[in-house]
Amino acid sequence: MTVEDRIKAEALSLGFALCGFSRADTPPHYGTYLDWIEAGHHAGMAYMARPNAIEARYDPAKLLPGCRTVISLGATYPAPINTQRALPNQGMIAAYALVPDYHQVLKDAVELLAQKIAQLTDQPFRHMVCVDTAPILEKDYAQQAGLGWIARNSCLTSQEYGSWLFLCELLVDLPLKPDKPLINSDCADCHRCQMACPTKAILPNRTIDARRCLSYLTIEHRGPIPHAFRPLLGQRIFGCDTCQSICPSNQKPQINTTLFDSDQLLDPHPDLLESFLLTESEFKTRYANTPVLRAKHQGFRRNVAIALGNARLEEAKPALVDCAANEADEVVREAAQWALSQY
Repeated sequence: MTVEDRIKAEALSLGFALCGFSRADTPPHYGTYLDWIEAGHHAGMAYMARPNAIEARYDPAKLLPGCRTVISLGATYPAPINTQRALPNQGMIAAYALVPDYHQVLKDAVELLAQKIAQLTDQPFRHMVCVDTAPILEKDYAQQAGLGWIARNSCLTSQEYGSWLFLCELLVDLPLKPDKPLINSDCADCHRCQMACPTKAILPNRTIDARRCLSYLTIEHRGPIPHAFRPLLGQRIFGCDTCQSICPSNQKPQINTTLFDSDQLLDPHPDLLESFLLTESEFKTRYANTPVLRAKHQGFRRNVAIALGNARLEEAKPALVDCAANEADEVVREAAQWALSQY
């Protein structure tokens, strides 16, 4: 059994579904990333275009001096159950956000893997853990490591697990044998995700125009959501799973791993009026240690106000009227005014 096989076995024992190795070379789609930035498709995510981030995405050694291998890891999260079918009084939260904050869960697991590798190799080495926070083109390295392919909706998609995956990386200065890249795409002539995307945010080169993406607009975006996209938001209040839910690779029964406890999942369909009335303190308490906090209280209420306008709930009218007249936050106030105009 090679050291690489033993590392993979340790990764699986820790709860990861996938593990593979690639050389710490310039990722093959680096040019596509530069074109994406140049076109402004990163929207308001200015951190994606910072010079040091652009440089680091070219060479992992900018993150870990002497880096020789990228260990790519995939962890499944529970696939949504009827998240596209909410009752008129309910909101919709993307599946990835229903689990406890994956950043800390995965970071702890990857650090444990680094300790296991130290025991297996019996030699000192330097490492860096990347969990959706470091400037690295993680889907490229995951594809190079054989974990899956970059699908038309830009998601890393595995033959075994589909795209309901969190990706993370362990950069090491060890010369581990790389896995065979998964080059061929199973998307073939399928365009279901592109056709299903409410705002047509999926581009022909398998990237996303974040300016049109409902996930970006409800999570990262801090200003008003463009009026043209508001009816298309439906009852989504955090993220969007449409392009993944429609994917044929995600229709098979899911094989769950053990990193996330299914007993700790959030309600994917919270009551819209109750959500709109949450104070900032209540919002932080309810969604503590979950990705939903990323939207911040104001962004969450903006999203819920728009969803209430789309649902046209009569019982929500008094709360919207009060918000439209008295809310201090301009973005939330305007969203409430728009919602009332839909009745």
